[in-house]
Amino acid sequence: MAHFRSLTLPSFALAALSLAACTAPGGGTGDDDDTPDAPTGCQGLELLGCGEHGEDSVIVELIADSGDGVNTPRDLAFHPDVPGQLWIVAEDHSLVVLDDAGTADQQATTLGNLGPSTVHFYAVPSGIAFSADNGNWASSHETDELTQGAPPFGTPEDFMGPTLWTGDLSLYDTAPAHGQHLDMLHNSPNGMGIAWEQENTFWYFDGYHSAITRYAFNNDHGLGGADHSDGETARYAEGDVSRKSGTPSHLEFVHETDELYIADTGNDRIAVLDCTSGTRGSGVQPNYDGVDQYRMDDASITTLATGDDAGFNNPSGIAVRGDFVYVTDNRNGNILALSRTDGSLVDWLELDVPADSLMGIEFDADGNLYVVNYEEDQVLRISPKPAE
Repeated sequence: MAHFRSLTLPSFALAALSLAACTAPGGGTGDDDDTPDAPTGCQGLELLGCGEHGEDSVIVELIADSGDGVNTPRDLAFHPDVPGQLWIVAEDHSLVVLDDAGTADQQATTLGNLGPSTVHFYAVPSGIAFSADNGNWASSHETDELTQGAPPFGTPEDFMGPTLWTGDLSLYDTAPAHGQHLDMLHNSPNGMGIAWEQENTFWYFDGYHSAITRYAFNNDHGLGGADHSDGETARYAEGDVSRKSGTPSHLEFVHETDELYIADTGNDRIAVLDCTSGTRGSGVQPNYDGVDQYRMDDASITTLATGDDAGFNNPSGIAVRGDFVYVTDNRNGNILALSRTDGSLVDWLELDVPADSLMGIEFDADGNLYVVNYEEDQVLRISPKPAE
C-alpha cells in the first residue's frame, strides 16, 4: 500500500494565461490564520511561492494515490474531532479515510460499495463537509438519474439531494450505505458542492435548479432511518449560478461574516452570497420530504471575481483563509489566491497536472493546502519552503 511520499514535478508554462507579475506584498492574513508571515522580499504569498508561480518555489508532496484506494477524487475534508484524519470522497462511490495524513504513520482505510443503497445515498459524490458541532458530515451528489427504480414505485429524476452521515468510523461495516446515513433531504439533483454552517445545517449547490439551497436536517432520524419531516429547505439565488457538468462547484461558508463563497463554475466566476439577506417567498414543489420548503427572494449575491479579470477557467475548489480566497483552476491546473476585499489576483501557483484535474481543496491545522487531482487519482499537499 502506498503511503505519504514526496513528489518533485517540473513547472510548465501556461499558455492560456497572460498575467502580470504578482506584486502584492506580504503573506500575513487575518487573525484566524496561523500561517507565518511571508519572508522579507516575498512578492506574493509564501504558500504559493512568493510570486514565482512554479512548483520549485514551494514543496509539493504526494500524500495518497490509487495505491491507497484513491480513485477519481473530487473533494476532501479533515475530521474536526480527530486530528490529522482526512476524508476523501470520489466519483466512483468510494470513501477513503487517511489517519495521520501526511505523516510517516499515515494509514488508509478504503470504503466502497456499489450496491443499490450506496447508489442512492452516496450517488456520484461531488463534495463533503463536516459539522464542527457534532462530527457529522454531509455529501453532495452530481446525478439526476433514477436511483431507486422507476416511478411510480421508485424515485423521479428530480429527487436527489444531500445526505447526512455519522463521522464515527466504528459504525461503518463496509461502506457508506443505508445503514450509516443519518438523514437525507431531496429535490436538489446534480449537487455540485456543499458547505457547513451550524449543527446539521449545510449549504448546497443545486445544479438542477441553478440555485444555492440551505438544508437544515435538524434532528437526524438515526442510523438507517427514513423520517425526514423535521427538515427545513430554503432555496436562494435561483437562476443566478450555473453548473458545469463533471466539474464540482465547491462552497465555503465564513462564520464571522455569514457569507457563502461560491465557485460558480458554469459562469466562470467566484460569487458571494450574503446569507443574512432575502425574504421568505413562495413554497417549493414538489415537496418529497414533507418539510418546510420555500424560496428566499431578493437575496444578495455578488461577483467577487471573474475568470476574465483574475485569469482562471472553470473554478472548482475554494477555501477562505484570512484575507484571501484560494481557488483551483480546473481547466488549467492552477491554484490562485484572490483578495477578499476586491477579488484581485494576489498570487498563483502552476501545477504540472493534466487539464480538468484540480477540484476540492482544504487547509490543514498547520496552514498547508491539500488538493485533489481527479485525473491522476492523487491527493497533493502544498507547503511553503522553509526560510533559508
